[in-house]
Amino acid sequence: MVRNFKQPLLKLLESGNIDLCFANEDEATELLRGEQNADPIAAVEFLAKYCQWAVVTLGSNGCIARHGKEFKATLWSQIVREKFYSFTFLSLGHHVNSHSSIGESKATDATGAGDLFASGFLYGVVKGLPLEECCKVGTCSGGSVIRSLGGEVTSENWQWMYKQMQVQGLPTPDGL
Repeated sequence: MVRNFKQPLLKLLESGNIDLCFANEDEATELLRGEQNADPIAAVEFLAKYCQWAVVTLGSNGCIARHGKEFKATLWSQIVREKFYSFTFLSLGHHVNSHSSIGESKATDATGAGDLFASGFLYGVVKGLPLEECCKVGTCSGGSVIRSLGGEVTSENWQWMYKQMQVQGLPTPDGL
């Protein structure tokens, strides 16, 4: 998408109407193609110039995210084994840290992992969680969908996700 629509995407970013942006590593570096530093960290910094929240997923290597001046590198190398494929813009009205994998998950199919990561991350935002915890919730969510075929989270995988969230001390949806 970025390769084919780079200029319109840049105009949209530069408009100042985007508060939050998710991109996978390939999309983020494509956005900076031709720049001297086209790595994911440079991409997050670039996106953060235009958005309050900037998140780049790194497949099996985790994610990097920035909210205002806060910067996080989150590793989940044991959870996600494939790249994420969602470049999403949402309008919602430098401390560096990293943490290790949230939990182990057998990767079967990465379909939906980016969408589930984004939904988990946004759950954290809506709950008012710190950036690091938003990354962790996104990680748990993305990790839940890769455990079975077809991009659907089975009942067993929901339970796996809730367990991972509880182990990390993260809030789970009410009634669980």
